[in-house]
Amino acid sequence: MSWSFIQHATNHLAKPRFGEQKQPTLWPSSATAIVAGNFLGKCRRQNFLRYAKDNYAFSENYDHLKDVYDLVSANTIPPSVYSRWIWRAGELYEQYCIDLAKESGVYVAEQVNIYIPEFNVSGKIDFIVINPETHKYQIVEVKSIYGFNANSVLGTDSQRRDGIMGSPRESHLMQIGLYQSWYGNTNDDFAKEALLSYGARDTGKYGEFLVTVEKDQEDSKHYIWYQPNTPFNGPKINSGITIENILQNYKSVQDALLPGGIIPDRDYDLLYSQEKIEALYQDGKLTKTDTAQHEKRKKQIEEGKKRIVKPVQKGDWQCRLCEYRNICYDEDSNPKTL
Repeated sequence: MSWSFIQHATNHLAKPRFGEQKQPTLWPSSATAIVAGNFLGKCRRQNFLRYAKDNYAFSENYDHLKDVYDLVSANTIPPSVYSRWIWRAGELYEQYCIDLAKESGVYVAEQVNIYIPEFNVSGKIDFIVINPETHKYQIVEVKSIYGFNANSVLGTDSQRRDGIMGSPRESHLMQIGLYQSWYGNTNDDFAKEALLSYGARDTGKYGEFLVTVEKDQEDSKHYIWYQPNTPFNGPKINSGITIENILQNYKSVQDALLPGGIIPDRDYDLLYSQEKIEALYQDGKLTKTDTAQHEKRKKQIEEGKKRIVKPVQKGDWQCRLCEYRNICYDEDSNPKTL
């Protein structure tokens, strides 16, 4: 076979990056929240396993985590070639928007570091612009999306014809909400609205949301709100996610690192139980095909038939795509006990 540029580039993406490791921190992009009993964002166990492995490798103060380190080292699933190309494409889209900010005269800074000491959370704001109308600085977080799932954020073609957008992803709201709460809201030179900008790499569609963090007068918690901004305006919506909830979940991961700490439970399921499938059915959250299959199976069971269709199988993508999946599940997708 002749030399291939694309294979050469693919191999390059997998090469290790050299340099000394800095003290491990938790990340805004891996934030977790619990709203009405539902988990949003990253799995706390996933956060813990990454954080524990990095801390053990960084400092002898975490020698008690050797068993966790060995477990993670032996069972981590490396990123796929596909994932590496997706990550690079996302970086390019972000840089594309930064370049446009510079060309259009509103660029101020990029990759702005933030650090929340009490919870050891560090991240980088994509970039900051100066609003030419208000002359206030604004935080901008850029996310590239693609495929069918982009419709839930940007809206379907029919929705957009009616001037309707979708909703931002909860993980993105938590990330930019932390930035705005910690950095934007504490500086009078900054606008009280951050900008969460989406672009579809395949269709060229785009959408932007205003994101605010506001203190509720009744419970004194700081809620993350969002509002469609462009190409369509829409009502302001309370996500139900509070900064306090996010930080409390970071604290639970930190506590698990201490001697005697308990490894967090999984927040998601690779395969749902049939009880959960039934609950989804009752709530009308199964697809049309899955609904028909589930109803047919229920009817066959009620009629006492010996041959029945297979149960609907669904699970959380967070588990399916997790690099620590083999730690939590066996080869038959049954949960392991840690």
